[in-house]
Amino acid sequence: MKRATVFVFLCFIMILTACGNPASGGEDQQKLKEVENSNGEKVKIPIHPKRIADLSGSTEELLLLGITPIASGNVDFGNKTVFSPTIKDILSADTVNLGWYAEPISLELVASTKPDLIILGTLFNEDLYEQLTKIAPTVIVPYPYYEWRNRFSFLSNLFGEEEKKDKWLADYEKKVEEWKKKLESVLKNETFAVIETYPKNLVIYSSSGTAELIYQDLGLKRTPGIPEPESWGGLEITLESLASIDPDHLILMENSENTMNDSKVWSNLKAVRNGNIYKITNVDNYNYSFTAMGRMEMLDRIGTLIQENHKSVE
Repeated sequence: MKRATVFVFLCFIMILTACGNPASGGEDQQKLKEVENSNGEKVKIPIHPKRIADLSGSTEELLLLGITPIASGNVDFGNKTVFSPTIKDILSADTVNLGWYAEPISLELVASTKPDLIILGTLFNEDLYEQLTKIAPTVIVPYPYYEWRNRFSFLSNLFGEEEKKDKWLADYEKKVEEWKKKLESVLKNETFAVIETYPKNLVIYSSSGTAELIYQDLGLKRTPGIPEPESWGGLEITLESLASIDPDHLILMENSENTMNDSKVWSNLKAVRNGNIYKITNVDNYNYSFTAMGRMEMLDRIGTLIQENHKSVE
């Protein structure tokens, strides 16, 4: 009996030693590198991870870098049981849907995917960091969901794929310039506002998502009087406040409960009277405006809406 107990104990020690010895895996042992997270903690991660669980909303950027995660939180905002339309046909059929990255993620589900690296975002699920590190090495992307360019650059640097990132961004900028030229003669110096409708109020955007595309990428003119946004890029306003701004053109991210058409204030807006309303849905905004692949799609969509509305001018 004593001899059997000693044998079991020795086996246990041998297992622990093998797990703690990087050389014990031979050629199968992945090389590691150390990175420092935004919380100050240093973590050793595989240089070439094979099983990434992406909780950060960065799956599109990973795919553009040639990296396919085994689990993702980039889901369709309109139907969170399926992946975002930009990636659903690109991911492996075995990719695990973790649910929307902005909502609580199941630790058990993450663990079941047996990741060798977890990518965690900023703003959402940060309280799970310590528990996630017990599942696999965890890297925090230090940029929120609405800073897709910074997120893309961070990941390309993390995985040594800056060349792929630079090429894709160059293609994006080329398309931006093409749309600028197409729209220049149509729009001249007219003003824009980007709003999202809710049953009792509006959100007007200034510096993220579709608004960033309109003002920063395409360089279209922001209507004077638009209030400064909160940190996430927008601000709640009333319809009367929008009327006082009175833009020439409106990008309208429409909620299914939109009742603006029933309002005389709405009907008297310059953009409404002149037919310069370009509608997308709230779901489209969240599916396409905050990620690399989605932004490329949204650029074409909005550019086409404006162009089609002004064919007679061209």
